[in-house]
Amino acid sequence: MVLNIALLVFLVVTWGYSWVMMKIGLGFMGPFTLATWRCAVGSLGMFPLLKGIPWPKREKWPYYVAVGLLQTTGMFGLMLHGMKFVTAGKTSVLLYTMPLWTSLLAHFYLKEKLAISRWLGVISGGIGILCILGWDTIVNQNAQILFGEFLVIAGAVSWAIANIVIKKQMPNENASMVNGLQMPIGTLGLALLSLPVEGLWHIKWTWVSVGVILFTGVIASTINFTIWFYLLKKLDTHTAASASMLVPVFGLLFDWLQLGKTLDTGVIIGGVLILAGIYQVSKRQKSDKDYGRRKEAASQ
Repeated sequence: MVLNIALLVFLVVTWGYSWVMMKIGLGFMGPFTLATWRCAVGSLGMFPLLKGIPWPKREKWPYYVAVGLLQTTGMFGLMLHGMKFVTAGKTSVLLYTMPLWTSLLAHFYLKEKLAISRWLGVISGGIGILCILGWDTIVNQNAQILFGEFLVIAGAVSWAIANIVIKKQMPNENASMVNGLQMPIGTLGLALLSLPVEGLWHIKWTWVSVGVILFTGVIASTINFTIWFYLLKKLDTHTAASASMLVPVFGLLFDWLQLGKTLDTGVIIGGVLILAGIYQVSKRQKSDKDYGRRKEAASQ
């Protein structure tokens, strides 16, 4: 148990610090280039983990492609392009609205009806997003910042759609195989975006830029996702999911400590509301189960 907790702490802290590393990396290369290199390195590290796992059936490959384009090409491409204009900490908070979008999509497309308690979580998260966007509209009045924030939110929505595809079309697929194949597929999409716009080799090669690529690719992608899948088997799902909510908190903390970004009122209030909303929609409550039973009984 001590080992599992230590791994969980390592996971949350390093994922939180990866936001600072990505922001630093944007000073050495374009967003699509950084996304391509990060995911390419992460993909190489994932391949050894697939040894001995049966490859997917031919009819499932279109869904692997869809998830790769949504979760890797779409999410990383939109998020890193938006981060050009938004602080690392704020980017982490907005991207981690993904559970809220996933819950909404599951409600409408998977017919997984949200109980009132979880609707309150979605509403809380929505108000949190408006707090961040509204504060920037009033105080900063910077069109580029707002554009960047919308791109990051679009990245979160893209990630959420990928989750829906996995849940609806790939429920019995091996989780390591899904991650191990979707990442290189999505990386190819990122490379096709980067080549005509930025060029894959248009990088200021220094020890810092190499460190960013290795940290985000090896630690934040390969090692951390391996740890994540391991912990999902060893720990209660709610415990792991709740702990992952600390990632944007550490993102904000490291953004302040290393990059000197002050936490304005809008981000603090919005971040608290978003985290509260994520917690509410992620946890399993007795009332939710009762609600589900009542709905099922009513339909019979």
